[in-house]
Amino acid sequence: MSVSQPLGNGEPHVPAGWRVALAIVATLLVGIGVVVLIARAAGFVRVRDVIDEADPTWFFVCLVAEVVAFSAYAVVVREALRWRGGPEPGFGLSAHVTLASLGATRIVAASGAGGIAVAYWCFRRARLSTGEALVRVLGLNTLVFFVFGVGAWVAALLATLLGPAPLGLTLPWLVVVPACIVAARFVTEQGRVERLSRPVGSILRRGFAYAIAGTGWVRVVLPHAGGRRAVAAAAVYWAGDAVCLWAALRSVDVSLSPSELVLAYATGYVAMVLPLPFGGLGSVDAAMTYALTVVGVPLAPALVAVAVYRLFGFWVPTIPALAALALLPRAGRGLERAAAATSAPAVAA
Repeated sequence: MSVSQPLGNGEPHVPAGWRVALAIVATLLVGIGVVVLIARAAGFVRVRDVIDEADPTWFFVCLVAEVVAFSAYAVVVREALRWRGGPEPGFGLSAHVTLASLGATRIVAASGAGGIAVAYWCFRRARLSTGEALVRVLGLNTLVFFVFGVGAWVAALLATLLGPAPLGLTLPWLVVVPACIVAARFVTEQGRVERLSRPVGSILRRGFAYAIAGTGWVRVVLPHAGGRRAVAAAAVYWAGDAVCLWAALRSVDVSLSPSELVLAYATGYVAMVLPLPFGGLGSVDAAMTYALTVVGVPLAPALVAVAVYRLFGFWVPTIPALAALALLPRAGRGLERAAAATSAPAVAA
């Protein structure tokens, strides 16, 4: 199996080191080009002054925030694996799966698909059936972004009522998030979800069915203790990443209200979930910088703050993530042992 082909249960094929290095160098050049263009618009002298005046003591807060964030995501993965008699992977193994999935998003062109493929391979090694593994992987991603959407909606509402954020920035969140929740509730009603989640027909139809099944899985787990733990961990994950941005802004002496911070963060983060190479490098920097300027941050400090945020949120985790991806077979063997130690059978699709 390759990280771009989520089928099969053998040893994963990790791209050669030179391919990974080439992808990193190429996308790094693109990212630098985007930053240079924004810096030119802000004024190179002004950007240099902001860098000179930055307070590096806030960088430690950025690092701790990201460690907390990725640790929380590992808890979400752990809860998804252990649901209804699944294996107990432990925190270390769950963190390995999390980092390996992150590593795949760094090197696969369709970044989200790469992470999903790696997570799916890991869930299959945990002796979950083909359908159940895919449903849980899609479900845990749906749960994480459900929490993201709710947080963005609350921030947009508060920014509309209390802050100076323009309606053009807040209205999409205020409309789209409730619409998605209503649609998800509709398609996951008992009886309807069973019909819509049958994986039959064309590839597109089967993909839609699994997406519905993953959404239905979220609805099933939410009332249970494991689901509540996963929701809390997802909230910590997003909060940790947003705190990293907050600390980056504080390093250049910029303060935002919590609603403005979350709104700018969420708006900029949308570019990261698009199927772009190497985690959307460049597009995320531009989108988040623009979102910060919309809520009142001058362009030069916004650019420097986003660069600091991306350093700790993107580049620092990349090294352990690629190492975890290279050691993915070890994680697979650990998941097999965890599954063997579990007496309860895996749930069928």
